[in-house]
Amino acid sequence: MTDKIVPTSPPTGLSLTGGKLKSTSTPFQARVNQAKASQLDATAMPNRLCLMLDRSSSMASVADYKDRSASKTKIDLLREAIDNFVNRCDFNNTSLAVETFPPQLELALTSVGVMITSSVSGLSASGNTPMKACVERCLEKIPMTRGIIVSDGEATDWYDAVYNFDDVESPERHPADTILSKYKQAEIPIDCVHIGDSSSGEERLRRIAKETGGIYLKFTDVKAFASAFAYLTPGYRAMLTDGRMSADQIGAKEVLR
Repeated sequence: MTDKIVPTSPPTGLSLTGGKLKSTSTPFQARVNQAKASQLDATAMPNRLCLMLDRSSSMASVADYKDRSASKTKIDLLREAIDNFVNRCDFNNTSLAVETFPPQLELALTSVGVMITSSVSGLSASGNTPMKACVERCLEKIPMTRGIIVSDGEATDWYDAVYNFDDVESPERHPADTILSKYKQAEIPIDCVHIGDSSSGEERLRRIAKETGGIYLKFTDVKAFASAFAYLTPGYRAMLTDGRMSADQIGAKEVLR
């Protein structure tokens, strides 16, 4: 299954949605109610994306490793990245679900953008990195057409430290790969994004993307990630898959298709 591509220009200079939305305000609730009343069936959209987001304690560290005295944290920039992502989605053909690891937010598929941005605005960073549990959970309950993982480190519950997907004669050596085989069989690619200056977890995300047919992106510059994450929306992703946009052009260190 593939995304519906909507021809458009590159998402450079993406703007944020503004101040934080407050669920207790009357205008906000009115907007949510109006959007819910008018939305199409989120589970019937041609593009059904599930965002699987790392909110482990390392995400509370400052994003700019060159200037740790005056920088936003990685979780701050992750929230900005989701705002930009939502703003670049066409909710006439796209719905989004959001899951975090460790669990904090479980948002079912929706085409109400304000619900997504307001929910993500409350994300906090703490705990370890149970990525595998999140990936398994999402496949079981979310009828997605594509998954997207964002993380800054190694999973704490994915114990096979070394992958060898070419070792087809001995699949029992790689028990944790079973979940990836299920994604592959269901033709659900998982795009993987590694952020920050650490290399911990990079190889795992590369392999997840490779095994499922997704894209791998590495951003050392987390500020660049906050804007460029929108390239993984249905209307822009083809710019990465067909090579129109290079790693340098989007501020990434690495892009593997």
